[in-house]
Amino acid sequence: MKKCIDLMVYLLIPLVFYSCNGDVFVDDFRSSDSELALDGNGDAAIIQFASSNWDLLEVHTYDSSFSCQYKVYDADNNLIAKEQIPCLKGLGKIVCDENLTDFIIERSNPKELKIIVGENIRPAHFHLILIAGNEYEAQEISVNISPSDRYVLDRITYSLNGYSYAQKIEMVQSFVQNNGWDIDFSYSLKPYENVNYKVAFKSYKPEAFQLLGGDIPTVEIPSIENEELAMHGKQAQYTSTQQMLPFPNTEQIEIPIPPFSTQRISLLIVYEWFETEYTLYATHPKTGKQRIITGMLESKMPVNHKVTRENIHK
Repeated sequence: MKKCIDLMVYLLIPLVFYSCNGDVFVDDFRSSDSELALDGNGDAAIIQFASSNWDLLEVHTYDSSFSCQYKVYDADNNLIAKEQIPCLKGLGKIVCDENLTDFIIERSNPKELKIIVGENIRPAHFHLILIAGNEYEAQEISVNISPSDRYVLDRITYSLNGYSYAQKIEMVQSFVQNNGWDIDFSYSLKPYENVNYKVAFKSYKPEAFQLLGGDIPTVEIPSIENEELAMHGKQAQYTSTQQMLPFPNTEQIEIPIPPFSTQRISLLIVYEWFETEYTLYATHPKTGKQRIITGMLESKMPVNHKVTRENIHK
């Protein structure tokens, strides 16, 4: 396929061409449509052109979060190119199947362009520019695709047999306590007062946390009991933000400090940590399309505490 020249340049050509040669007349192929608004829920539209005497089509997007390797097909449905800035010569189609926004731009009739939207699950409108042209002139057509309806969560499952597990110890507090009396001094400490049960959902799929939108859904999560992972009725929100879940342990301990001594007291918390794969199933309410999202759930639950004491000699 002949390499396409950036059609942006063609937008300046008519001024130069007609000023140099007033005897040349070219049929104006341009469409009356210069702007197009499409619904992100599988909308489609046909752009009618005044004539068929144009043979090049380019697609430009200006969204920094958009990353698509377009596929360009000829009139016989043969894949002829994969490009970041696609260009179609003659009849054929340009296909975008990016995870968040997908659409097809097809030219099967020399005087028509058909745009077929799959969906746009971005939270905002998606904007693209179509540039159609020949060697004398070009037309820019702006296309806006609205956000599609959010998917509805069907269910979420976890790998309860294959998971990573460990006990981890972290120091959460360290301080110096002095006892200048000739009797034992008892220092009161609530070991879990500033300790949280932490949960985090992760996914390498960019659509994972944009798919559902609206109110963040609450889902059941597994937990460790007797070093075995199972469903015990615990819940968390499905969000990419790490969650600090309530850990209502009000236990209080007394730490004796010997007479006429100074000690460094360190509080260590023992956590049961695990990481396991999750699979989320969701369905589009209008199209019925189902998406499956995979990722990892990480959990860190405090289960015990330790206190160390070190004498400080002055």
